[in-house]
Amino acid sequence: MDKFHVPSVPSTSRSSDSIEPEKKKQKLVRRQYSGDYLSYGFFWCGDKTCPIPECIVCGEKLTNAAMVPSKLKRHLSTKHSSLSSKDVNYFRRLLEQNQKQAAFMTTTVCVSDKVQEASYKVAELIVKAKKPHTIAETLLMPACKEMVKIVLGSEAASEISKIPLSADTISRRVIEMSSDIEDIMKEKIKSSGKFSLQIDESTDISGHAQLLAYIRYIDGNVIATNFFFCKQLPERATGEEIFRVTNEYVLKNELKWKDCVSVCTDGAAAMTGRVKGFVAQVREINSNIRCDHCLIHREAIVAKSLPPSLKVVLDEVVKVVNFVKLRPLNSRLFSVLCQEMESEHTTLLLHTEVRWLSRGKVLTRILELKDEVRAFLTVERHEYADLFADDEWVCKLAYLSDIFVHLNELNRKMQGRNENILTSMDKIQGFVNKLNLWIQRIENGSFEMFSTVWSLASGNKVMMDLIKEHLQILQQRFKKYFGDSVEDIDWVRNPFVAISESLPIHLQEELAELKADRTLKLQLLEVPLDTFWLAVRSEYPAISEMAVNMLLPFSTTYLCELGFSTLTEIKTSKRERLRSVDEEMRLALSMISPRISHLCAAKQVQISH
Repeated sequence: MDKFHVPSVPSTSRSSDSIEPEKKKQKLVRRQYSGDYLSYGFFWCGDKTCPIPECIVCGEKLTNAAMVPSKLKRHLSTKHSSLSSKDVNYFRRLLEQNQKQAAFMTTTVCVSDKVQEASYKVAELIVKAKKPHTIAETLLMPACKEMVKIVLGSEAASEISKIPLSADTISRRVIEMSSDIEDIMKEKIKSSGKFSLQIDESTDISGHAQLLAYIRYIDGNVIATNFFFCKQLPERATGEEIFRVTNEYVLKNELKWKDCVSVCTDGAAAMTGRVKGFVAQVREINSNIRCDHCLIHREAIVAKSLPPSLKVVLDEVVKVVNFVKLRPLNSRLFSVLCQEMESEHTTLLLHTEVRWLSRGKVLTRILELKDEVRAFLTVERHEYADLFADDEWVCKLAYLSDIFVHLNELNRKMQGRNENILTSMDKIQGFVNKLNLWIQRIENGSFEMFSTVWSLASGNKVMMDLIKEHLQILQQRFKKYFGDSVEDIDWVRNPFVAISESLPIHLQEELAELKADRTLKLQLLEVPLDTFWLAVRSEYPAISEMAVNMLLPFSTTYLCELGFSTLTEIKTSKRERLRSVDEEMRLALSMISPRISHLCAAKQVQISH
């Protein structure tokens, strides 16, 4: 029996002799355009090193490999058979026409981009000037066209007229730029991790309650302050409603109350109420939040503390001013009298409780015009005419004028965008130190620090006792409303000198290490305080966080008061139906600039006709 034969399987491996040589890669051929191809109705486009044939008639683009007469001629004969008999001059004219149209479209697009950007810029300027949107069409555009026509000619004026500046267009631009600023600010606050707020409420000209807030956060290596929101309270301005509106906006921007370091408000019950106030409801979410009563409002409350005899003088001054100012005829007659007496001023100033500096200004002005006021009241046979002839009454008026000049100066020092607890409390402590010095001077028989009353009643024992009584009242009230000194946080101002025994041991240890770093000691002299503490965050995180938490809080609601002044300019009697002012206020008050080029790139250009 034959054995079973297994055929041999040929090996899959090839010997070196049987390997066929690889074919050489063919060199890539890039065809170039020839002027003769124009007779077939083709020109070129794309890269010059690898041109692409483009049909002049239909605009169809072929591949570079089709850049041969046969394929170009086939396209002309099959798709444009009626033009196959045309000579090269026809296609040359058609090419020139297409190129002119392309150039015109390019120019139009470029002009459109510019006019759109100009439209955004004009909208931004209008809002920052607190003007109505209609001013663009009614004043700015006609004035601009006339100026350009005179200086550059009619053609340039026609180009200017293409800028879209209708009231509706400006409104849309404002909303878009406000939204862009809001997005930028949201990202900055989220990356900051911590923030503080100042909030205040007021009523606009139409009687609606407006809630305004500013925010302070870490922006890189500085602490930045910016406008946060201005929202209308639909019903009552209660603590619950204020918290609801604020909380909705905080959550809308994906922020967390646990990251809020402090809230600064005025002393209204809706804000500071222990049960239903805004502060109480915030503390239910974040029990560690710091809540401050505006230092300027506290100083204004202290300034109201007067002995009875001085309070009577102030009330009488207010009545005299009201008699002169509240009747137009009296105001005109008094102004004429001042002109005849060659006075420096011709009018008196009204006292308003909500204006911090008005009381001091009223007293200073009426003291400067005391002779004119006395003459006017005498002519009018007013019962207070004799007061200005009473030396004791005039001395009291002079003292009130002097002391309120000092109080107003303190008030102005605490106003500012970059004020914080440390800087404001330093100014308060400085004024308290001056009160102590003044009391000592009064006890020594001198009140030369009050120059006006000193010139009128030098050595008057009764006035000395009265002034001392008032200064002691101020001293007690400052201690009540502001407490003692803030030396326990001096280490924030200068960590290399101040003692920090009140800090926990782990913070004292970290601060001790920081004190030993001489390079940081030199750096503190060269950069702002907030920049210094933010720069050492990575190396000394715990003590840096503690210091930043002291620098973030607002000390006053000055910015909110400034915002309400802007609101009165934006929402006037002619614009009282303007319900939502949030966008206008943000664009007018924000320190962040909108990304106009980014907004233009995302929109289709519409040229005005």
